[in-house]
Amino acid sequence: MEKIVFYEDQDFHGKSYVCKGNSTDLQGFIRRCNSVKVEGGWWVLYERNSFMGYQYVIGPGEYNDYRHWMGFNDCVRSCRIIKNVKGIHKLKMFDRPNFEGLSLELTENTNSIQEKWLGRQVQSCKVLEGSWIFYEHPNFCGRQYLLEKGEYRHHSAWGALKSNVGSIKIIMGL
Repeated sequence: MEKIVFYEDQDFHGKSYVCKGNSTDLQGFIRRCNSVKVEGGWWVLYERNSFMGYQYVIGPGEYNDYRHWMGFNDCVRSCRIIKNVKGIHKLKMFDRPNFEGLSLELTENTNSIQEKWLGRQVQSCKVLEGSWIFYEHPNFCGRQYLLEKGEYRHHSAWGALKSNVGSIKIIMGL
């Protein structure tokens, strides 16, 4: 069963809120979020309401400080459950919008896109199987973007302002 507990203060102190499903507005339950316990499932946390703003992908475990989920601040306003975390993972990325230009197919984590790709520009992507995280920088650092099964004709479709991708990680459930 999917379940996440949000805490206003670090180290699981302060006011808390138990969430068992997607939520477009957490502000009515907590003012800020400094720690989280994920007791089931994989989740994406958003800095703004209605699944907007910075994205933070987290899995089962305890995060006693927002920096442990690579958060930029203590602002979490919405969340949703990530599906398709089991089974085969496969994506095809392109260096031009609308699935044109050079392409590369991936089935595993890549800590540096530049090792396999000419540069860091990923303009479009088809997620054929599974759920993936695009990171802005190599070694799974920087802004995170969740990509689930589907077609993304332009980098803005996955929420990125720029087409820079430094690393890519599979979201693998237990």
